Order: sequence, then C-alpha cells, then structure tokens
Amino acid sequence: MDFSFTEEQEIFRASVRKFARKEISPRAKEWDREGKYPWPIVRRFAELGINSGFVSYVNTGIVVEEVAYVDFNCAFPVLFTAVPYRIYRLEGIPENIARPLRDGMASGKKVMSICFTEPEAGSDFANLATTATQNKDGWIINGCKNSVSFAGIADAYIVWARTEKEKSIWGLSSFLVPCDLSGISAPKIWDDMGTRGTPRGEVYFDNVHIPSNYLIGELGKGFEYAAELYDVNRAIIGLLCSSQAQASIDETVEYAKKRVVFGNPISKYQAISFALAEGYTLLEAARLLCYKTLWLADKGHRQTVEGAMCKWWIPEICFEIVRKCLIAHGHYGYTKDLPFEQRIRDILGWQIGDGTPEICKLIIARKLFGGKEFTG
Repeated sequence: MDFSFTEEQEIFRASVRKFARKEISPRAKEWDREGKYPWPIVRRFAELGINSGFVSYVNTGIVVEEVAYVDFNCAFPVLFTAVPYRIYRLEGIPENIARPLRDGMASGKKVMSICFTEPEAGSDFANLATTATQNKDGWIINGCKNSVSFAGIADAYIVWARTEKEKSIWGLSSFLVPCDLSGISAPKIWDDMGTRGTPRGEVYFDNVHIPSNYLIGELGKGFEYAAELYDVNRAIIGLLCSSQAQASIDETVEYAKKRVVFGNPISKYQAISFALAEGYTLLEAARLLCYKTLWLADKGHRQTVEGAMCKWWIPEICFEIVRKCLIAHGHYGYTKDLPFEQRIRDILGWQIGDGTPEICKLIIARKLFGGKEFTG
C-alpha cells in the first residue's frame, strides 16, 4: 500500500496551488456577491495549461482540493474544463459536432450541462418522465428538467430521457441537445442560497427535434452512464467540502493563537483546541476516503458504495466543522466580513445535490444486506 502522491502529482499540485493563491484568492468573494459565473478564472485556468494534468480522477481531486480551498465558487466550474467523465466524451456523436464542444470546454469557452433531475424524480432513476420518441428523422424530446447546473450559460445539454415505455432504469438513454434548438425554454434560474457562481434552474423541452446520431453511447445505457458519473462525482463533492472545512480550521488555528481571553490565548482552552483536533482528524479520514474512491475509478473498479459514503458523510461533518469555527470567532465570525457564512451556505447545498444523505445511506444499506448497490 502507498498513501503518497507521485512526484509528478506533487508538482502538479504545486502549480494549481500557486494559481489558486495568486489569481483566485484576491477575488474569492466576487462570484458569490455578484452571482456571476467565474469565466475569467475558468479561461485563465485553461490558458495556463493546468488542465493538461487531467489524466486521472486522482489528479481531478487534486485540482478540486486546491481551488476549493481558496474559493468554492471557482472549483466547480474549473473542474468541468477537462473533467474525464465518460459521458463528456460524447461517444457516437458526429465528430464535427463533438470536437468543438470538447475543445471549447477544455479552453474554458464552452459549457455542457447535465440534465437529469426532474420535478418528480431525481434519485429515483426509474421514475424519470422525460421522453425521447424516435421517428424517421431522429428523436423528439419532451419533458422538464430542474436543478440544472450551468443553466442559462450552457452551449449544450446532456439530457437523460426515457426511450422505453416501461418504467425501469434500463429504459433510459442519453442525448446531446444543443441549447439553441427550437422548443427549448429559456431557463428559469433559481435563487440558491449558496454556490451562487454556478447558475441553476429549470428547463422545458417541448417537441425538441434532434438527429438520430445525437444519441450518446448505446441505447438504454443512460443509467449506466449516470451511475459512473455520480459515483465519482460524490468523491469530488467530498473534496470540495473538505477543502472549505480545512481552510476554516487553518484560519481558526491562527486566530486561536492570537485571541486572548482571561489572560490566555484561546488555543490553551480544550473547548477550542479539542474541537479543532476532532475536525482535523475527521478531515484526514474524509480525504483518504475520497482519494480511495477516485483511485478505484482510475483502476476501472466500481466505487458505488465508497462514493455514497463520501456523499452522505463528508458534507455533514464539514458543515459542522465550519459552524464550530464560525462560533470560535464570536460575533465577528457571524458577519459577512469573514468567509464562514458563505462556506456554510455552499456546503449545505451539497448535502442535497447528487444524492441526499438518505439516498446514499440506502445504497450502502443495500450493499450490507446483499441487495443492489443502486436505486431504481
């Protein structure tokens, strides 16, 4: 067993850290305050060629850690400039359509948006109601998708739709749907509490026609593609949240050394020092679980249960760690002058996205009791 990163990965981490501290940190509050997508940061990231290191899921985790430590709002968009998810390869899509999208994402100039969740179905894969009906000219998409990240700025949607009448997870397929097609509504953008730099909302598809060769991969494999994405993304979410919690601990340690109460720095009081020690320990365990999950993905092994563990547990402990750090700073920690309130808002959203704690515990419980590892 080897718990160390390679020399190349450490060099890669150093380059990402330098970029994040120098170019993201000075603007860390901007995207949350203004509710804007961080296009300048995403494009700068691509210009520097940092995304050339995206050769593995572990390297993806390294990027997420270093960027999220500085600014949560930039980590999620930067992640998608060259993320190695299989669905983004656009298998089966004509190369003259797929290549400009892939290259545009890598250069930070284009965005593809995942359209999976619906008003009446999210984690309940089998209950998705959006349909794709085949005719002699192609496919007709009808339905509504919500919780759509990058709504309003995406160049194309990846839409999961039902291609079989029977309601099961094996009747779903994935499609590329350019955003400028007739029948696609203007997105209704939601006013989220956190991660305000990434617009999310609701999109309607009303008799949207796409060519036959806009089917991604194989017919009926939509669930498989979604599961691959979510299993890995849950570990990525764990690193997003743990980085913000780690930043909170680091800042609170420095504050506790200097803040004097009753003649002593508050670091001398176990109520403060033990809480930080506990949080530090939990974050070490969280990071190991996330990187194990990403390592499994790089090795080509399934990581459904490990991803579910990352997703239900890590956002919850990180929320609590940041809350304790906020309280340690007193009333000043409760103000918007310090970053804790934003971190709490941002982390809270990821207790919901990509599977609620209850759904993820169900996945783990099914494994424990000999059932299927997935929902549906």
